[in-house]
This record gives sequence, structure tokens and C-alpha cells, in this order.
Amino acid sequence: MKKLILSAAVIIAAIGANAQTSFGGHVGANFASGKTTDNSSTPSTSQTLKTKAGFTVGAVAEIEFGGGLSFRPELNFIQKGGKSSETETTNVGAGTITTAYTENLSMSYLQLAPNFVYNFDAGSGKFFVGAGPDISFGIGGKDKFTSSTTSTVAGFPSTSTSGDVKVKFDGKKDATDNDFHLKALDFGVNVLAGYKLSNGAFISAGYTIGLSNISPYDKTTFKNSGFNIKLGYLIGGSKSE
Repeated sequence: MKKLILSAAVIIAAIGANAQTSFGGHVGANFASGKTTDNSSTPSTSQTLKTKAGFTVGAVAEIEFGGGLSFRPELNFIQKGGKSSETETTNVGAGTITTAYTENLSMSYLQLAPNFVYNFDAGSGKFFVGAGPDISFGIGGKDKFTSSTTSTVAGFPSTSTSGDVKVKFDGKKDATDNDFHLKALDFGVNVLAGYKLSNGAFISAGYTIGLSNISPYDKTTFKNSGFNIKLGYLIGGSKSE
């Protein structure tokens, strides 16, 4: 990951040497989700995780080539994950037993997003739209869960348990601990759009979909996705008229 960041910095510096370049930062929210698929049976079964709000902050550069085209790389800290819940009720004689399970998955990533965008004048600023790859590296996380059983059956008590496990990005599929193991590298694509004021302030929205399977386990897949909103500021480069 260090080599990846260093290489990106060298490329940005080389491209920006003879172009209008601005630098800045942004902060925002990422509304993450994901999809898991179990291929151990036919047909396979899939589950889409419910949206989970997370935090993102990072650095951004904009290198203007002219004609409205710019290279807009980002290096971010971003939170991904998702939520899931299941409820099952069983009739037992004159009563019922209801089992409920919830899961809250939080994962932290370093994300490199080298986007290309097109800018066009609008009012006192510029609209921009673009796309590019998403290269993320997992650095940690936690998977929290709760399980409860509600019973109206005589002799069968109601119970409730909760806990959490660490998310480890080591790619192990044969670990003997109780932790949640995933592959560290997550590759995808993203699209973005936004508006930049003449003073360099901007707002952007983007959507990222993961293409790589980050599950190390046989016959299972897990892919991230997410929608983000960011507020930021750029210094330098050309200004909008």
C-alpha cells in the first residue's frame, strides 16, 4: 500500500509539472452497503446488506489539461460496511418462538481514487462529472451482532445475547479464531458529480461499486458498494469566471 501511495504521488507530481494544479481536502459521509452470495448450494442465495452511514475524509488534487478535462485523484480514509437483520417465528403447540438476529459491520479503508472529470461553466462556478477506478486497502473493523429469542411456550425461556468480533484483513480462510477474515485489497469503479465555486469550495456526490470479491472463503462472495457526499476546498489552479 505504501508503494501504491508513493507511485500515485510521483505520477501526480509529474503530470502537474506543466499543468494548472490545485490541492485541497474534503470531508463527508459514506452510505455503505454490500452484497454477499453463498454458492454452496444450487441455486445460490444472496443477501444485500442494509445501508450503514460512515465517515470519510481525505486529500484531493485537480490537474487541469484544458478543454474542460481534469485529472482529479483522491486519497481518502473511508468507512464501509452494512447492516443485516433476520427474524423467524416458529409455532410450537399453543405458543410461538421468535428468533431475531442483527449484524452491524464496520470496516475502515484507505482509498485511492484517480478520477478523470469534465468541467463546464455554470453560473459563477463549474459543474463537473467524472469516473475512475477505486483502489481500497482494508486497515481494520468490527462486526457487532445481537441474537434474541422471545418465547410464549411454557418451559422455553426467552434469551438475549450480544457481542462483537474483529475484522482482520489478512485473507485467511482457515483461521481458528472467531474473528471475521477478509481480503485487504478491494478494487472497484466510481462515478462522481459536483459543483465548484469560483473561490475553490465544492460539493460532490459519488457512487462506488466493488468489483472484487473480498471474501477468502470458498464458495462465498462479498462485494462492497456505497454512496458518498463530500464538502471540500481547493487552493490554486485556475479560477472560474
